[in-house]
Amino acid sequence: MLEIHERQDTNGYTAIVSQITSGTIHIVESLDKGAVNGYGVYTTDLIGEAHEIVIYDYSGDEWDIIDGVIRTILFKGMLGGINKCDFRIFDNDKMAMLTKLGFITADRLSIDDINDFMSGCKSCGKK
Repeated sequence: MLEIHERQDTNGYTAIVSQITSGTIHIVESLDKGAVNGYGVYTTDLIGEAHEIVIYDYSGDEWDIIDGVIRTILFKGMLGGINKCDFRIFDNDKMAMLTKLGFITADRLSIDDINDFMSGCKSCGKK
């Protein structure tokens, strides 16, 4: 059974974490039968007068896993009262995947209203 949980440490993610210079670092992992099959690395930052999520990296072998990891991060932000997300991922293939999944566009590398984004696809299951 697939589960997504937040790690309590950054062990195993040193290469990614060492490049992040601001915010509180968080890592979520996707687990299938106890084995990690995806992850997301993000921070919660105070930018100006508001907090926002900044996603720095993710991984997953399947579209559903990547979608689940990113949506878990967004949902956790919403639960914490955060409503904006920036993507600062420097891998072009990963950015292309986020575009295909509808998280970003060539013109928009952020989600300015997470609540609206998360509730904007109520008919997805009907397609």
